[in-house]
Amino acid sequence: MKEQKAQSVKRNMRDSSQLRKPPILAGYTYDPKDAYRARDQNQLLAIRLETNRSCNLRCRYCYAESGGDRKQEAAYKTLTNLIEQAKDLGVRSVVVIGGGEPTLHSCFRELISFIHAQDIVPVIFTNTIAMTSELADFLYRKNASVMGKLDSLQPAIQDLLAGSDGAFDLIHAGLQKLIDAGFTQIRDSSRLRLGVSFVSCKLNSEEIEKIWHFCRQKNIFPNMEVLTPTGRAQRELSDQGISQEEIKKYKLKLLHIDRECYGFDWLPFTPLAASGCLQHLYSLYITIEGNVRPCAPTKFDENPALSLEGHYPYNVNRRSMKEIYEDRLFFHVRNIDKYLEGKCCNCEHLNECIGCRGYAYSVGINKGLDPLAALRGECLQCFK
Repeated sequence: MKEQKAQSVKRNMRDSSQLRKPPILAGYTYDPKDAYRARDQNQLLAIRLETNRSCNLRCRYCYAESGGDRKQEAAYKTLTNLIEQAKDLGVRSVVVIGGGEPTLHSCFRELISFIHAQDIVPVIFTNTIAMTSELADFLYRKNASVMGKLDSLQPAIQDLLAGSDGAFDLIHAGLQKLIDAGFTQIRDSSRLRLGVSFVSCKLNSEEIEKIWHFCRQKNIFPNMEVLTPTGRAQRELSDQGISQEEIKKYKLKLLHIDRECYGFDWLPFTPLAASGCLQHLYSLYITIEGNVRPCAPTKFDENPALSLEGHYPYNVNRRSMKEIYEDRLFFHVRNIDKYLEGKCCNCEHLNECIGCRGYAYSVGINKGLDPLAALRGECLQCFK
């Protein structure tokens, strides 16, 4: 009996040693060592660009409140100029995040072709509703990574969260076109080219494990986000947030699934399950108005405390990206790991996790804190 137990322990140890890091979505996130190295060398690795506010959905959790009659669009020359400035700062990928649905931009294909021509990886956030077979093939040829949407495997819940009847069928049809184009064919086991975001809340919390399996089985990057109290979500889903204990339960379950079923191991405390988020160290987010933020929900530009003579001073229409990047405020943001508070301060996992700064900021601002105090606050998603 003792011999059998000993063999079982050895087998578990051997199996544990065979676990590996899960794959990332190429260009969307970066290895922690790359992130810190870039920060220390004053190098940008990515920028996130809003291109248009028009959208064919009206998602109830949208931070930008896109959709409806919001037709604002950034000029093509403005976008290409920003990409050229970012390239001079060392950028490896441009995340075309839209603000709305980026494939609706009048120069979407020209923009992706331009990014590709600069030897930069285009990463497109899309709800996939406007995806055609021809567009999927085009994106594949341009070395793009694509982040789709999959909030639910149930039509009624997906349609509710997307704010549009029939969204479920259209989303799945678009994802299938990307799969057919080759986006889930593995060329590099550490990097994927297709992902899906799902915003976790009470409405879809019981599906999290099913969505995770759906992604892993199809070589799709699972981007589990937690409902953040900002934008439209603050009004329409204010009672749908999941608690810290629920976040703990789901992340530990997903970690167990990855270890047992797929051979992956990862730190369960990071903001994005199986991925982490260190974008404050190496990325800039640029709104359609040209305002620069550390990330989407860190809305510095909407905070009066950061205005100067009635204007937000960190705008690419008034200053170069390099000037903004080197400004004292954004230098502080890139070094926020040195100023964190609560259990995030001096955490033994700082080498790969700084908590969700966007979530901490949103919660802190809602409590009346000043911007930098909110930014350095303890990450309330963490259950460590």
